[in-house]
Amino acid sequence: MMFSAASPGDVPSGKGASGHSYVSCDHDQSPSACAVHAPSLQSSRSELSPCYLSSDQKRILIVDDDDWIRDIMERILRRYHYQVFTAPSAEVAWEMLRFASFDLIISDMMMSGMNGLELTAHVSQAYPHIPIVLLTALRDRELLRTAIRCGASDFLAKPFSIEDVPLIVERNLERHALLRFDRVRRDYTLKFNTVKVLTAAVEAKEPYTAEHSRRVTHLAVNLGQAMGLPEEELRHLEIAAQVHDVGKIGIPDFILHKPGPLTEEEWAEIRKHPEKGAEIVGHVEELAYVAEVVRHHHERVDGSGYPSGLQGDNIPLLSRVIAVADAFEVMTSDRVYRRRFSREEACCRLQSGAGTQFDRAIVDTFLARHLDTLLT
Repeated sequence: MMFSAASPGDVPSGKGASGHSYVSCDHDQSPSACAVHAPSLQSSRSELSPCYLSSDQKRILIVDDDDWIRDIMERILRRYHYQVFTAPSAEVAWEMLRFASFDLIISDMMMSGMNGLELTAHVSQAYPHIPIVLLTALRDRELLRTAIRCGASDFLAKPFSIEDVPLIVERNLERHALLRFDRVRRDYTLKFNTVKVLTAAVEAKEPYTAEHSRRVTHLAVNLGQAMGLPEEELRHLEIAAQVHDVGKIGIPDFILHKPGPLTEEEWAEIRKHPEKGAEIVGHVEELAYVAEVVRHHHERVDGSGYPSGLQGDNIPLLSRVIAVADAFEVMTSDRVYRRRFSREEACCRLQSGAGTQFDRAIVDTFLARHLDTLLT
């Protein structure tokens, strides 16, 4: 069905160009230049009124200064079970973005005050993950090119049919999901290859440390899954566990391989490895975000750990997870200075250290869940 704007329930075909200005954007300018002439953003908060409250529904923001268009678009998208939010101006939409997240924005191109192009330029810089569909009755090709340079991902021409709206929304949501998946995959591949280089360097210096890190990674990831950590956190945990002892590259070999007890001076050298590891990892751009996890994996919840003496929840959660996995793996492995403990003895030692050395809730999860599952 095609709307012809004959009655208040129809979709108007668009407003005239008079009284509206477009953002200035030369052919050779980058999208960031599109925002130069945007008006100042005034604080005008809008009450958020979702049509649906299900957390797994996509959230669509409709921006138009025409009540008819906002109402029609909202009614159309509600039929397809989207959560729909509306804003009567670009300024209000910009303010709403500060307090809520959205999966897609549909904005009129021609609005009083800040127009759709200017809003697009702002959003594409501040929230590049949100696709923006511009609603327009104009057919100026140069204007559409400008809109694309400013960050628009698609267009919906006025007048539009009811069938067009959900198709364009679905197309852009799917395209965005595929692009995001591809970015995550490429990002993870790059990080994985970087980790392989670092672990190879550790293995060349001390094969035991590299094998230890692999076992700690297995334990930590399985423990993180038992704790219900989200997928992104599990990926971070996996990478941090793999490189948690990379700082031992800087520890003299005679200390790492010493068959007897270490002197106080030698222990002081060993205690430097978390900070050395964080420094190494922090210099790798793709891994910098796990540097603090590496730095604090030898902290104790009672504050007596190293290097910073952090206490309780001030220790990064992933560091606390690695601390439990690390301790269990060390206790159940043969060392140059002692034989391994049994699993039962290691579990008892974890339990006795819960609340002082280790996070009690993490130890409880490790012990309460099927231990055999964690170790397979």
